Amino acid sequence: MEIVLEIVTPVFAVLLMGYGARRVGWFSEQSAAGLAKFVFNFAIPLFLFRTFATRELPESIPWGLFGSYYIAVFAVYGLGMVVGMAVFGRNLMGGTLTGMGCSFGNTVLLGIALGVRAFGEEGAIPLFLIISVHGLMLMTGTTILLEAGRNAGSALRELPLKIVKGLVTNPLIGGLAFGLAFNFTGLELPTVADDFLRIMQGAVLPCALFAMGSTLAEYGFKGRLGQSVFVVLTKCLIMPGIVYVLATQVFDLEPLWAMAATLMAAQPTGVNVYLFAQRYGTAQAIASTTIFLSTAFSIFSLPMILYLFGK
Repeated sequence: MEIVLEIVTPVFAVLLMGYGARRVGWFSEQSAAGLAKFVFNFAIPLFLFRTFATRELPESIPWGLFGSYYIAVFAVYGLGMVVGMAVFGRNLMGGTLTGMGCSFGNTVLLGIALGVRAFGEEGAIPLFLIISVHGLMLMTGTTILLEAGRNAGSALRELPLKIVKGLVTNPLIGGLAFGLAFNFTGLELPTVADDFLRIMQGAVLPCALFAMGSTLAEYGFKGRLGQSVFVVLTKCLIMPGIVYVLATQVFDLEPLWAMAATLMAAQPTGVNVYLFAQRYGTAQAIASTTIFLSTAFSIFSLPMILYLFGK
């Protein structure tokens, strides 16, 4: 419990700072939107580029690990979309962000830090393998669905071109793609370039969390609590339950890898859900409320999962 609190408390501190600044009038709606654009268009793309440009890619594909984790990801993503549209009356874009909230976890800020503390360096291997394709798969798929929803009124023959244009012009997808391309060259980043990227990387979390906290002060919880609670329970309880069953009963992963995958699946909803909502101008209230509640819920759910694993 102490480990989780040490990791989660700074996250809440930044969120509450943004929330308080907005409530007392020190940070305007335009400021929050501008800060979110800086994170989405500059800071995170450069962070993704450095991550994929410098990380050693696996020589062979760990199908059991990926199957255990990403079958669950797609299952809860689809569940979130269906429930968001059929039960809560969202359109395709709102349903997509509901699905993303159910499946896109805070794997870097909380997942890696907590996983390494709990399982040691050996346990970091499955964690980094999961993260190696996490953003690429989910952000690419989400962008396609959001572009399809945004251009729903377009002629059918024009839709693929507009989706491709949305992918090409999405800074996050660009950061991933260029990072992977640079990795394949086998070159090393120059020291000056790497230092620059490290500086930008340091801006991602505080800026994104501060902007999200400010947005939460604007939207609050009224009228959105039911949908957010559904997303939180799906992300923090249902998804790790599916991963655990697949890892232990279907793919028969070794215990350490099964524990690491389950813990990663139990991470609260990631801040990128809010950034996508802000970029596409929809479901911002759901995104900000869900991230806040799921992070709070994780203070109790993550220690419980570790306890059940005998940690």
